[in-house]
Amino acid sequence: MLKKILLPVILLLLLFTSVLASAETIYFKASANKKTVTLSESFIYSVTVSGDSTNLPEYKMDAMPEFNRFGTTVSRSISVVTGKTSMSVTRDYTLGPKKIGKFTIPPAKITFKGKTYLTESVEIEVTPAQSVKSIPVVANRRQLSSQNAAAGKAFVKASINKKTAYENEKLVYKFSFYTNVDLVSNPEYYPPDFSGFWNDGSKPKNHFEVIDGSNYRVDEIETTLYPVGTGLKRILPAKLKIDLMNFSLPSGMNDFFSFFADNGCAGDGETKILETESLEIKIIPLPKDGKPADFYGATGDFEIKAVVDKKDVRINEPVTLTVTVSGSGNMKSISDINFGVYNDFKKYDTIVESTSGNSKKFKTIFIPLVSGEKEIPAASLSFFSPLKKQYETIKTSSQKIIVSGMSLHTEENVEDKLKIDIMHKDINYNKRIKTLKLYRGYLIEKPVFYLIFVPFIMLFILSVCYAVYMRRVSRNPFKKLKTLSFAEVQKLVKEAENRISENNFEASLDLLYQALIEIINIETGTKSDNLQKNQIIGNLRKKNADDEKIIEIIKMLERFDFYKFASVNLDKDSINALLINVETLILSFKK
Repeated sequence: MLKKILLPVILLLLLFTSVLASAETIYFKASANKKTVTLSESFIYSVTVSGDSTNLPEYKMDAMPEFNRFGTTVSRSISVVTGKTSMSVTRDYTLGPKKIGKFTIPPAKITFKGKTYLTESVEIEVTPAQSVKSIPVVANRRQLSSQNAAAGKAFVKASINKKTAYENEKLVYKFSFYTNVDLVSNPEYYPPDFSGFWNDGSKPKNHFEVIDGSNYRVDEIETTLYPVGTGLKRILPAKLKIDLMNFSLPSGMNDFFSFFADNGCAGDGETKILETESLEIKIIPLPKDGKPADFYGATGDFEIKAVVDKKDVRINEPVTLTVTVSGSGNMKSISDINFGVYNDFKKYDTIVESTSGNSKKFKTIFIPLVSGEKEIPAASLSFFSPLKKQYETIKTSSQKIIVSGMSLHTEENVEDKLKIDIMHKDINYNKRIKTLKLYRGYLIEKPVFYLIFVPFIMLFILSVCYAVYMRRVSRNPFKKLKTLSFAEVQKLVKEAENRISENNFEASLDLLYQALIEIINIETGTKSDNLQKNQIIGNLRKKNADDEKIIEIIKMLERFDFYKFASVNLDKDSINALLINVETLILSFKK
């Protein structure tokens, strides 16, 4: 009895194992390019999704209160090996710490076909910003403070544009060097330790100023800072090492800040160390009331505008929307923009095209799916305005475009649909099956019989019904029409082979795409050129196409879309793999 039960159980296990083996598998991982960073540094947090599918799930980063997000880049790669396509998508997030300590970035999470995938958590240690190196000074030379230097006609000042500011608000630290004496060599500037601030770079400038009747040359360095964290912050003194000679500027010395590339000039002088006062700034947190759901840390005062690269397009022709954010604030903290509902379009990932001091450009590709006058939705940005002391959301105007191409709801399509229904009834003839008399012997006395053998009986009945159905289809005149149509498809495939031999891969891609569309047209009995994927699936299922064939067709359509719109160069191996897939599909539908 045990042997009689064991064999069917093994067969069932083998059946279920084969089904599981054929399922698409994806891989999900996260990593950081640094394990330890200082408070003034940034690091790259990378999330990669890969697998045997061209329809990978999109990862959305959750809010991270311990870090600022400065930008996002997306990269894709695709490979085709022996007809099997695999794809990988990597998102790199530039993050900056808000405070010192050890932090754990929690596991990233995505869902694919009902299954949840988690990455490993990532550990990041944030240390204080590196302090300024000690200043080398000759021991036997007199060192003066900034007050004494003022009497010697050379002194320094430090200032900041605000004493109280919000977290991530733009601050400008200014170091000023006043002099009306000759210098033996170029000065050496030692900036303060900007610990607790994000340093966005410095720029020099100079001018002349009259103080107490004396004319001074003033050289300045302005450093843009963004406070990280809240509380009272202190900027330590900046220092400047100079060698004084006499009371006139040397001829030819036009730019004090060229000292970074000069070793000095001949002559001796008195070495002095000039030092500024330390500065204190109170950093207050952003208010919690009125914070928009799509606020990600942008602080400043911004404007936003959008423009499309074309106004008249055809269905499935890409449209590039460029969104420019400009204004005063931390552009690096603007990591993404938001869009409204876009039902009539397929949207690709938004990428950062460029970032300058006062502006940032984003590019997004939209694919129109429906003909007519359509609107690309408005882009929006939420930020906190320190000037108005409140949150604001700004939007672009929606972009109107004219989409041409075959409409999905014309009278011609309605007539075609009626024809499809009639043909469906003709082909789908179901023969009534008489009631079966079940065997009443020893085998069915045990309940395990129903668990093991009933599925096999059902499979056998379905196989017989399918064989009868295919036999009737082969006698139908419509089957002969399909045979003639497949001859035209094979001509397209043959022409594609010729183009491949000439290394004209783009032309061969178009021919193979036409062949694939013709296969769908033949199988569904209607034009499918401008239909969406869900409509194609519905038409194929009405014609009782196998799920395996439907999945293969959708995969191939996605693969063609990828080669059309992604920045991927076609090679001979990739186009040959597509050729083999189309030929295999022809054979499967002709059976």
